[in-house]
Amino acid sequence: MAADKTGTERAEYRKRRVKRIKRTIVTLCILLLVLPTILSIFLMAKVSSLQRQINDIVAGRAMDQEEDEQSGVVQASVKGSVSHASVAASESAIASGGGIAASEKEVYLTFDDGPGTHTGKILDILKKQGVKATFFVTGKEDSYSKKMYKRIVDEGHTLGMHSYSHIYDTIYKSPQAFSADFKKLYQMLYDATGKYPEWYRFPGGSSTGTMKSSLGELVSILEKKNVSYIDWNVITPEAMNPRVSKSEMVDTIMDDVKEYDTAVVMLYDAANRPMTLKALPSLIKKMKQKNYKLLPLDQNVAPVRYNQLN
Repeated sequence: MAADKTGTERAEYRKRRVKRIKRTIVTLCILLLVLPTILSIFLMAKVSSLQRQINDIVAGRAMDQEEDEQSGVVQASVKGSVSHASVAASESAIASGGGIAASEKEVYLTFDDGPGTHTGKILDILKKQGVKATFFVTGKEDSYSKKMYKRIVDEGHTLGMHSYSHIYDTIYKSPQAFSADFKKLYQMLYDATGKYPEWYRFPGGSSTGTMKSSLGELVSILEKKNVSYIDWNVITPEAMNPRVSKSEMVDTIMDDVKEYDTAVVMLYDAANRPMTLKALPSLIKKMKQKNYKLLPLDQNVAPVRYNQLN
């Protein structure tokens, strides 16, 4: 009897074991079937989301381009505008086959986002080349930056403003926020140099979609201090590609400059845009070979703007 009972228990044990193995196999099979399906659904949702983002970016760029065209902007890869008369004159000259006479071309080299570790070296190059330029600076309170502000002015360059903080959400939050940021930099630059700045460049340009108030409201704040705003019509390719080669940068800028009788070139004075410093001597040399007039901004310049309010 004991032997029969032991045999029966063993048989039951084997049955239970077989059932467990079957359940395990079935569960694994279900997982192997379900997991790829879940993963596929997740990937499809992710791809769809990315596609929507791409479409939004493309649509946003198309809208920006349409707005620029409607306001008289002539663009090429984030290129700013000149006045209608200047564009017409440029296109007419190019169409006639003669281009714009090099001896009549005025080029304004402008450097954004400083002072930084490259500012002194940029100033050294300009001094060696006998060239005056314009610096659109941000607000920095350290002794080096204050020294650079003063050196820019003392060496005959134009010192312009590019906002104190350069933080879009802060600057463009409201007219009051813009005014506070502007006045802080305006006074700080006077304290550092003994001279009030006369030029302002909006972070992102005057057509930036980040402004939560109208451009007119912000410009009126500048005008109360007799400050003019200006954009650019030639932009460094380093803006789109920080790893651009020296030759590509020089050639691209030279090709763009030749389209305008008055070219305002936007370059960087920032450590994360090193090619400006490396390419600057070659760029100046080529412009001098073309007999271009390299000048700092002054109040006689017709402002190059995305949006012509004045």
